Amino acid sequence: MSLALLAAIIIAAKEAMSPLPNIEPVTLLLICAALVYGAKAFYPCAIFVLAEGLLYGFGWYFFVYVYVWPILVLLVLLLRKHITSYVLWTVVSALYGLFFGPLCCLQALVVSGWSMAFSYWISGIPYDLIHCAGNAVLAAVLLKPLTTLLQRLAHPEQSSST
Repeated sequence: MSLALLAAIIIAAKEAMSPLPNIEPVTLLLICAALVYGAKAFYPCAIFVLAEGLLYGFGWYFFVYVYVWPILVLLVLLLRKHITSYVLWTVVSALYGLFFGPLCCLQALVVSGWSMAFSYWISGIPYDLIHCAGNAVLAAVLLKPLTTLLQRLAHPEQSSST
């Protein structure tokens, strides 16, 4: 599978689930991409971020996406040699949803200071909990089959020997 097609799938899946607050497949798909494609996962990540800016404008949230999504890819790259269990990757996905809000607060910290960043984080905790739960469910159900599918598509010569 081409990385551009994977980026298009990430964008389409995110848009399809956008009516659900903080339930998104981006975390799941970027984890799968990083596990299968390694550092090349930064390409679909960058395309997704740019597409978000083109679709929704280049407002404050866009600049958050510029660092939040690459941090996820980097985190997976750093952990993939140490974590081999899909259960643990589900935990990573859930925790990333939980800490997504605090990561977004970094911009508020820079722009408006500690009190604004703290109040922004506190007011978003219910959404962070939903994000955590959504990521956990999506990863628990789809992480293994999607990663296996991506591996087969990325390396068809290995899967045809069976």
